[in-house]
Amino acid sequence: MDFSLTDEQKMIQQTVRRFVDRELMPLESELLQSEGKYPTGVEPGLYQTLQMKAKEMGFWGINTPEEYGGANLGAVMSALIAIEMGRTLVPFTFGGNADNILYHGNEQQKAEYLVPTIEGTRKSCFALTEPGAGSDPSAIRTTAVKDGDHWVINGQKVFITGGNEADFAMVFAVTDRSKPPQNGGVTCFLVDRSRGWTSRPVPTMGGWSPAELFFENVRVPEDHILGEVGQGFSLGMQWIGQGRWLIASRCVGTAERLLQMAVDYAKQRVTFGQPIADRQAIQWMIADSAVEIQAT
Repeated sequence: MDFSLTDEQKMIQQTVRRFVDRELMPLESELLQSEGKYPTGVEPGLYQTLQMKAKEMGFWGINTPEEYGGANLGAVMSALIAIEMGRTLVPFTFGGNADNILYHGNEQQKAEYLVPTIEGTRKSCFALTEPGAGSDPSAIRTTAVKDGDHWVINGQKVFITGGNEADFAMVFAVTDRSKPPQNGGVTCFLVDRSRGWTSRPVPTMGGWSPAELFFENVRVPEDHILGEVGQGFSLGMQWIGQGRWLIASRCVGTAERLLQMAVDYAKQRVTFGQPIADRQAIQWMIADSAVEIQAT
């Protein structure tokens, strides 16, 4: 089986690399100095400019089905793009993509949430992780209690990507303690920020600034359930599966950038009259790192 990249894949990969080198890397110094001032990592006007350039390049909706105006480039190409985007600290992503679970909404929900997200007029976040629960739904403590034709949500989420700038969240909450999460105990809700949930940034080492989300007696209409009551676990696992390999791809890109920085430094750093890159012990370290990255 031939695992070589096609000419089209190579072209797209090189185009994204040039975008990262020319448009994003020069912003890294500003990002580090801003100390989390902006939810998106950079000044909002500049972020919009970057999105416009992404549209002009044709990188809008790379994972979005063609019927919704996307490119639908597929998993391999999406991973290659994520690798290139991982080479910079700037937390920028090509827009026009909606979380895959939004495609399970009814027609009204698609019109209100899915289409605006693809168009870039709305921003979402996937709210599953909690202080005591990662991707393990059996440990979720956030609850949703039925009250007439509404559900009342109480709880807390943490490390939510995009939570600071999102205007709606896909919130996973326990709706039936008598059932296991994998079999009807957890439900996913579409919750607008205007309904009362709040957020605050979680400081991190990188350019990304995830959020804590707080829900205190947040009332959500019955028709804001995504899918069906008790279907939350299966919906969540669909998103997590995709999210894991995309995050892993970005990490590969970050590792490649760090390796190149190490090589550049080894060539510049001189001790006892010669660059440390000429020393075999340093060469071994760099070679080992290169092999580990290639193995991923």
